[in-house]
Amino acid sequence: MKTKISIILLFISLALLIIYGADVMFAQSTSPDGKSGFLQMDHAKRGGVFGGGAVILSIIAFAISLKERSTLVALLLFINGGLIIAGMVGLATQDGASQSSTLYGTTGLGVLLVALGVVKIFITLKK
Repeated sequence: MKTKISIILLFISLALLIIYGADVMFAQSTSPDGKSGFLQMDHAKRGGVFGGGAVILSIIAFAISLKERSTLVALLLFINGGLIIAGMVGLATQDGASQSSTLYGTTGLGVLLVALGVVKIFITLKK
């Protein structure tokens, strides 16, 4: 049961990241400042709600399924972390904002999710 709850949370997290990424791409393609996507939020609110929410849900999912065996949980953690990292790298190369502390912090959260996926793999292989 714990694994199922974790998988549901991770799919919700993945959906939040996909919506967030789609909104950012839409905003960048339709407005010169890249700030008004289809969600009609500024980038700080959008990042906090969708990006932050996705990270929090992923960490909760990992904690819930900590002692359970599940390669799907590990895979979804890899995917969620990879999406965050890829999004930030893409943003940095497009905007040239490679010195931004937000860029480093958000990329660090993506790396954290990937690391949790690695831990989950070890837990799954150990049992």
